[in-house]
Amino acid sequence: MIIPRMLLEDTYATYPHSNGYFDEGRRVALGRADGTEEIVGVRLDGEGGPEVLLSAGFFASESDQVREPWTADSPQRSVPWFDIALQAQTLVCARGGALFQVELATATRTPRVAYRVSEGWELDGLTSISADGRTALISESREGEYRALLLDLDGGGTREILRHPWHANHFHFAPADEAWVGYSHEGASTSVDDRMWAWHPRHASPGRPVVDQHRLSDTAGVAVAIGHERWKFHDVGAVVIAYGESTAGPRGVYETYVDGRAPRLVSPGDRDWHCGISRDGSAIVVDTTGSTLTPGRGWSDAGRASTLVLIDALTGRRRVLAETGFIAHPYHPHPSFVPDGSAIVFNHVEFDGDGDVRRRGAALLQLE
Repeated sequence: MIIPRMLLEDTYATYPHSNGYFDEGRRVALGRADGTEEIVGVRLDGEGGPEVLLSAGFFASESDQVREPWTADSPQRSVPWFDIALQAQTLVCARGGALFQVELATATRTPRVAYRVSEGWELDGLTSISADGRTALISESREGEYRALLLDLDGGGTREILRHPWHANHFHFAPADEAWVGYSHEGASTSVDDRMWAWHPRHASPGRPVVDQHRLSDTAGVAVAIGHERWKFHDVGAVVIAYGESTAGPRGVYETYVDGRAPRLVSPGDRDWHCGISRDGSAIVVDTTGSTLTPGRGWSDAGRASTLVLIDALTGRRRVLAETGFIAHPYHPHPSFVPDGSAIVFNHVEFDGDGDVRRRGAALLQLE
């Protein structure tokens, strides 16, 4: 196994379908989780100290809605999530009813409010930004309605692209073709049978399901429970987990498409939880519900253990990388590949002999 190297204690990496890397992959943005809301940048090589990207003072002064910060004693509180443009150094973060923007390549890094939530709506905490840094994808909700908007970050104009009467979230641009937007029908995985959706201005303008979960199933009349999809960089579609708790199989990591190809079971697994994919599509990383050393599937005897597993996307061959732990969000492992695929960043939790958290933070696994 590989021993993780802590990048910075009491921090967390951003959501798995977002990008936290910048400065040509030399740095990663991390959120602080020590009672203060702040986003900092650190070098992946461990040199130097953290740099403030979005300060606690800015969050406090520009948020329309008061948000109590996450603490280990109050794990039910949310944290700021963020996304960085793949080909520009523009960071966006939805928090407290506003969308914040900061240009990381500038010397001053002066953040600004790019958008404030529409009256009567609530701004979702997950947002996405186009590769060129010019368009943000945001979502809002009010009772019985969920919608997605494209925001022109230069001009400030918005355009609604979708509206559903059910809980739609996890909107993110498909990196392989940003005309496609992936999103989710949120809800209990064992009851929602149309989890993965996609929008395209011509091919899927009302939005359409991507995966027929009943056709995947080996059990008549029962859908395979899937989720935590991450849209791919090299091909239009996503990798997605069929959870261990699914009453039907096959379970494990699937590759999905929007062009009519059937989903492909890349690698069977009974404890897979979240997934990430390398930029070239050659490798997938998953974390698990419980250690892979523990018999069973899903949350059976999972405790607070998780394993980081590397998967060859062509053969499905698995390699155990490291063991970690987890507590409430944001401290699910949420692994992602660094841009050149040479390492994995994830949220690492260690427990002491009494079962108390000894340390936690964003960590790096250097692949051999």
